[in-house]
Amino acid sequence: MEILCETFIGLWYSTLAASAVALLVMAIQALFRHRISARIRHALWLIVLVRLLLPVFPDSPVSLFHMLHFGKDIKKAVSLIIPLTEKENNPSAERSRNSQEKEYVQNDHSMIRPEEDTVPDAQLPAGIEDSAHFSHPWGLKIIAAVWLAGTLALLTYLFVYMLKMRRRFKTLTLVTDPRILSVVDDCRRKFGIKRPIPVYTGSYARSPYISGLIRPWIYFPEGIDKELSIQQLTHVFSHELAHHKRKDVAWNLLGSFLLAVHWINPVVWMSIKRMKADRELACDACVMEVLGEAEAVPYGMTIIGFLKHFSVRRHQPNLLYFDGSTNTNQLVRRIEMIKSFKAGSYKLSAVAVLGVALLSAATLTNAAAPAAGDGVEQAPVTAIAKTEDRILFDSSSRSYDNLEKAAKVADFKFKAPSALPEGYKFEEISLESKSKNKARRTKANVHYTKRQGNTMYGQFRLLLESGRADLDEAYTEFEEWEKKTAVREIGIKKEPLTLHGMPAYKVIVSTKFTKKTRESLYYFWLDGSVLYRLDGGDLSEQELLAMIASMKYPDQEMYQSYVSQEVLNASIYDTGDLRRAPEAIGLKPKFPLEVLEQYTATGATITQKINFGYPDGEEDRKTRLLSIRYIKTDDKDKDVVQSFSFMQIKNGTMYEDMKKNGNAAFYRIDGKKHTAPVSPMVLGGREVLRTAKYKIDGELSSPDEIDFISYYWKEGDVCFQVVFKGEGLPQEEIVAYLVNEKVADLNNLK
Repeated sequence: MEILCETFIGLWYSTLAASAVALLVMAIQALFRHRISARIRHALWLIVLVRLLLPVFPDSPVSLFHMLHFGKDIKKAVSLIIPLTEKENNPSAERSRNSQEKEYVQNDHSMIRPEEDTVPDAQLPAGIEDSAHFSHPWGLKIIAAVWLAGTLALLTYLFVYMLKMRRRFKTLTLVTDPRILSVVDDCRRKFGIKRPIPVYTGSYARSPYISGLIRPWIYFPEGIDKELSIQQLTHVFSHELAHHKRKDVAWNLLGSFLLAVHWINPVVWMSIKRMKADRELACDACVMEVLGEAEAVPYGMTIIGFLKHFSVRRHQPNLLYFDGSTNTNQLVRRIEMIKSFKAGSYKLSAVAVLGVALLSAATLTNAAAPAAGDGVEQAPVTAIAKTEDRILFDSSSRSYDNLEKAAKVADFKFKAPSALPEGYKFEEISLESKSKNKARRTKANVHYTKRQGNTMYGQFRLLLESGRADLDEAYTEFEEWEKKTAVREIGIKKEPLTLHGMPAYKVIVSTKFTKKTRESLYYFWLDGSVLYRLDGGDLSEQELLAMIASMKYPDQEMYQSYVSQEVLNASIYDTGDLRRAPEAIGLKPKFPLEVLEQYTATGATITQKINFGYPDGEEDRKTRLLSIRYIKTDDKDKDVVQSFSFMQIKNGTMYEDMKKNGNAAFYRIDGKKHTAPVSPMVLGGREVLRTAKYKIDGELSSPDEIDFISYYWKEGDVCFQVVFKGEGLPQEEIVAYLVNEKVADLNNLK
């Protein structure tokens, strides 16, 4: 029983850590829902699976769990299930537990050192061994036993189910119809699958699926081939072969196993459910990449046809059906993705791979322990130089939608291209610092894009790093990173050269696909102690060299061109950023740093109207607004669900339309409108419209998602909104306070 308790405590740590990663993945998907592909959405869940699967991870200074203080939090979580009364009755057990807590803290490498053992060795009764007398409390033993029983029950269910499927397989008939086999062989060639995959038929299930981990095979319902055209058959078998190509059968089986082990954690259930939904989206995207955009509408109609005529009535946990989930929300998501699919979007860009790799480095590692004897807390490394502006919301990494502010606060001077390729514009610059081998290096990442409306047609990046003196060292790090993160076979060639008197490398990275090789061009060069790297994207060598020739320290003319309107959320970090807000949003805002002396502002962003309400057209969509987030003062370091946001925007006729129509309109994840009824009330002496409870994405939200409530009012030509997530806060009291709040004096903010 003691071994079981130790196992459960270890699993409890593992499942809490995985929950933090899963919630981060959900947040990333929500924040970048229109900017990340279906393939990357699913790939992010694989990080969660790896975190659930492995019990031990390496230490890293960039681990996410530095910020979460996870060692301290897990001790608190474990203490909830270990009664404190036991230490009074069993001092030996208390000493043993202290030792174990220390071990868990050291495994997580929390920055907080545990206290010394409360019972010294000399005070232990003679002849008593810790291990012989330590006993976990009965409460923990019961919980561990329940967990084990549930895990064994679920694993038994999966095992019995697989045996049942094996017996059913023996009743199936091998398909020999030349018409079907010809379609399957043609699809295999399109997907580059050399190994024959047999097709079997029967009558026990009404939808096709692929099964078999080592020897894959496809089930095809008996008789439905007579109802399908060659095009529809191609869609069906392409979907199943895409699952095989993507190794979805293995990932699906692994997810089922991990769910059985971590069944006690509701976040894992939610994660597996969302992962399966994103897997179908990624599979559809894979099919579209192979078949082409012209097949998008017919392919979507085939899916709808199967859902209408051949829907699966029973849930099968380890099979990947062609039609997938019959959930209406998921069907809408799949059809919307298929309709909006663009050729090449399934391919992994360098930015996407780098993003997933960085997220993996932060989440698949534990917080590194402080060096021995290092009892002094070090000041955080920052990429920001000292300025006269007052810091409002501090951060060691910052992103800006304008070059002027980034150049002002960066702790080193850098150049940027004054001439860009036709159609390309500056989009965003981020600053970040870190220490390596006692040397401090600051990085800047400048992102450029080519857009038409909301569609991006091209992108490239300029990376800068201060404190560099060795070009070879930088190239070696780049080469190691490319080989480590490559998902396909690559080759790297470098060519030494001199660019405008500066040492440089021209680097070509070749990626081998099934039928062709893609080459990506990079330029490295050293200008003083600053390393520059230009990631060319789809640009030509001539375009890259022209940009390098135009590099110069920014002047006022460059500052005017290096301003972006495409960044959805431009964060406010200091009073200088805040003073720019009226120009961006067209109004003088209210900006209380505290509300009712209980709720503290923790962040502010200049964002677009889709976060306020439903826009009237493309231009209205880009209307800027100010959003401020508040949490309880005592909850700064906790994962606070009950928070609220305060937004303000130029009104137009928005408030009047809500009052006239009796509802507020919101932007849904698929770009469509959903509404919530509003009713008038008086708060703080002013008319306020209050919505009924609504989901963030209306009908597309799952029933278990937290409800939102919004309050609106108008002052002059400004419309205000306060958004509450969940219940529990004194909503009307907060709104009344904000109604009576004065416009902020941005030069003397209090």
